[in-house]
Amino acid sequence: MRIKIDIEYLIIWKNLQGLANPEEQKQFELWLSDSRSNQVYYQKLRANYDNGKIDITPDDLEQSWKKINKAMLTKEKQGYKRWLQYAAAIIVPLAVALAVFQLSEKEVQTIETAHQIQPGSSKAMLKLANGEYLELDAESETLIRDKDGQVIGVDSMDILSYSAKPSIEQKYNTITIPRGGEYQLVLADGTKVWLNSESSLTYPVSFNDEQREVYLTGEAYFDVTSNKDVPFLVKTATSDVKVYGTQFNVMAYESDNRTETTLVEGSVAVLVDGTETLIEPGQQAQVNKATKAMFVNEVNVDLYTAWKDGVFRFEEMTLQQMADKLGRWYDVDFFFANEDVKGKRFTGAVRRETNFEFFINLIEETTQVKIDVKDKTVLVKALY
Repeated sequence: MRIKIDIEYLIIWKNLQGLANPEEQKQFELWLSDSRSNQVYYQKLRANYDNGKIDITPDDLEQSWKKINKAMLTKEKQGYKRWLQYAAAIIVPLAVALAVFQLSEKEVQTIETAHQIQPGSSKAMLKLANGEYLELDAESETLIRDKDGQVIGVDSMDILSYSAKPSIEQKYNTITIPRGGEYQLVLADGTKVWLNSESSLTYPVSFNDEQREVYLTGEAYFDVTSNKDVPFLVKTATSDVKVYGTQFNVMAYESDNRTETTLVEGSVAVLVDGTETLIEPGQQAQVNKATKAMFVNEVNVDLYTAWKDGVFRFEEMTLQQMADKLGRWYDVDFFFANEDVKGKRFTGAVRRETNFEFFINLIEETTQVKIDVKDKTVLVKALY
């Protein structure tokens, strides 16, 4: 049976620019010779590029291939669907802006509106022990001082780092990440924390010799500095995570009906009402908020931790679950016109910097739904 050859769009872009290395050139030639449709596709790209009709930018590759392939493969809907499912799994680092085929007025309106919705960025609000608030971003360096004027931390390049020495007196700061934001934090003991959108972490400016406790709402990835004598404790409204030195992810949003602790390496104990349950790398502990029941499952940890590396990964995730994640990151509100649409599933991996328009195009074509966008309201409905 003949095997279809696929290619990342970055390689096509590099060939248009004359930047492909020998290995990429070889991949491109194999893809080009694989089928007539690939040759037609590239000829259309090339023609528009040579005629100066497009500018190569890092924004809209998805708009290009969606329009061209949709026109080319109208008679091969199943093949087109498979092509888009493959494309949904590509992490797209660059884009090419093309305007080849006309869209309806409604589609143009939706695309223009969606195009204005930007992905999240590094931003946070810091509350100091004295009640003062500081706005944090990646644009400037800020010195964090205590009430006596001593520097206890530095905010630079979207990372807030503390350097206060151990102290008996516990003074707490709280960092809050808004919708459409993320931030990194280095605690006084060297523990690294990645905070996701709509999250908050309360922590001591310096740790003492008896305990290391932080308080989390939302989602955070921890890389804890090892200290066998002083365990590290992540406290949430439902459960606590006790650890001596490891990497793990905790998701504990107030709006969710459960908390999830996913272990990457090391060993942690999840505590619920005084009962400890050890989990191993590759496992996830889920705690039901209402019943306090705990379930431990084997999982693909990448699906739960890739966000800290700037990637969305989905595997048979329902549109309802996706809407929660995308809503926080793009700062939009999803609504479903049909209950059965919520259960439709999506698989793929896309960089978090991807524009919102690209995402809704992928969701529409791979799950057979229609998405309308107005301001920051997103309506998902079934295709009948």
